[in-house]
Amino acid sequence: MSQPAAPPPPEGAPAPPEPAGRPPLGQWLVERGLVSPEQVEAALEEQARTGARLGEILVAQGAIYDTDLAHALAELSGLPFRDLDVDPPDLRVAGLLPEQFCRRRCVLPVEADGSTIVIAIADPRDVLTFDDLRMIARHPVALQMAEKNQLRRAIDAAFQSVGLASADAGLEGAQDVGGQMDDDVAAQIQLESEEEPQVRFVSQLLRRALDDRASDVHLEPSPAGLRIRFRVDGALRELGCAPRSMQDGVIGRLKVMAGIDIAKPGQAQDGRMSLNADGRPVDVRVSSLPAVNGEVLVLRLLDKSQGILSLDELGFLDSALASYREACQSAWGLIAVSGPTGSGKSTTLYATVSELNSESVNTVTVEDPVEYRIPGIKQTQVNRAVGYTFASGLRAALRADPDIILIGEIRDAETAHVAAQAAMTGHLVLSTLHANDSASTATRLTDMGVEPYLVASALKCVVAQRLLRRLCQRCRHSYEPDAQEAEVLARLGLDPFGLPLWRAEGCAECGRTGYRGRIAAFEVMTMTSAIRAAIVARASSEEIAAEAQAAGMQPLRADAFAKVMAGLTSLAELVKVVG
Repeated sequence: MSQPAAPPPPEGAPAPPEPAGRPPLGQWLVERGLVSPEQVEAALEEQARTGARLGEILVAQGAIYDTDLAHALAELSGLPFRDLDVDPPDLRVAGLLPEQFCRRRCVLPVEADGSTIVIAIADPRDVLTFDDLRMIARHPVALQMAEKNQLRRAIDAAFQSVGLASADAGLEGAQDVGGQMDDDVAAQIQLESEEEPQVRFVSQLLRRALDDRASDVHLEPSPAGLRIRFRVDGALRELGCAPRSMQDGVIGRLKVMAGIDIAKPGQAQDGRMSLNADGRPVDVRVSSLPAVNGEVLVLRLLDKSQGILSLDELGFLDSALASYREACQSAWGLIAVSGPTGSGKSTTLYATVSELNSESVNTVTVEDPVEYRIPGIKQTQVNRAVGYTFASGLRAALRADPDIILIGEIRDAETAHVAAQAAMTGHLVLSTLHANDSASTATRLTDMGVEPYLVASALKCVVAQRLLRRLCQRCRHSYEPDAQEAEVLARLGLDPFGLPLWRAEGCAECGRTGYRGRIAAFEVMTMTSAIRAAIVARASSEEIAAEAQAAGMQPLRADAFAKVMAGLTSLAELVKVVG
């Protein structure tokens, strides 16, 4: 077993000073004959241009091997080197740090030596990680140097082998790992969930959110305490306030779990983490926002165990689904799904590409982020830090011999132009836009600067959609409309007398809300010669909609009302969501 380094100074003390007289990395490598002065000079020029680490540049340029760099950094920093292939980590202690923190910072607990946690690191010059380790671990820490690729493989193996995807949330695994350790070690190293109230609080909060089927969790500091709200079935509901004394600890704990820099409380930041609750894989996107009373956190929960819905499960009426499926069988053209944020557009696209997926077609996606992984499809994720945007990703996808291309969103003129041109050159392109209805999607593209003739030629089908809360099937019942509802029905052109509607009073099954789950309302506009002519003539969205309805398109409101009549949702929900 490797000899651990001396533990760091107590919490709050500065990082240990570097060894006196330490030469620069480039000079040290040249003196030992590992690289030439010319190679270091070229790497320094690249460093000045990009700001990347000198060692990483030398490895990327093929001047030095990863292992040589790791040995060099270990000697220069005074840390022992650990070959993880020869001396692998003890999987029983891997869960002593959050998985997302380990992955983002490239660190891993590898053994417990008495009361000290030995942690392998890839970059001894990362002072921020060193400081965060002392804060998170809550125990003396000894550092060892490891080669980065070895360490990444060890992190993957550790968390996959012992199911620690939730150790950072205390939902599953962390307590079990402690139970697997030798009794003397376990007695000296207690997990955070046993000693920190904010850790227990976060664990219970996340479990409650999953049990309540929350899509979002809002944590909002206030003078009264930390206000907590869940968004369930599209509606926010308040759970109460945590004590103000716990506010900073809870916010800090979640930020560390999500890999958000806790040293920048005044900046809006984003992070991610993964949980594994009772075998259910859950991705969590975390956004922090500086506010008057402190940092606001919003957690977006994506329960991957639910899988991808099929088109038949989304709620299309038969005629609308038949029209949509026919358009999607085209060899080329643009299929656009429109609606506001949170209207289920991505769900529709995932269901579509899953149905179209086969061995005979090549499907490439450009997403932000990749929410579900689909076997047999090349999925890529936007990374603006390296210039991989929707537009550049779309251009790259076009060079990958695609039959079908899915673009997460058309949000700018460049992406819109490339998507329309790709749709005209033999590719089936699927994407989302923010527009109120199907007809205004066409005008939205022309407003972005795409020529009307190109919009008219490229578009095959436009779907507008909204999500309506589904009535609880356990406590719903029919009733006759009152005077106010009769007036709404009359405005819809319907005879309200004798027309049954449905409502739900609320029960234990639906949390006393009367609703459980959601269902989509759709408006499917397939292109006709009249609609194309209207687009080329720069007609208004109202005129385009009139042409589409004359061709048989059922408006969004009519689709939603059909679901009201079927007892799937309420008239109040229709008025609230569709108008």
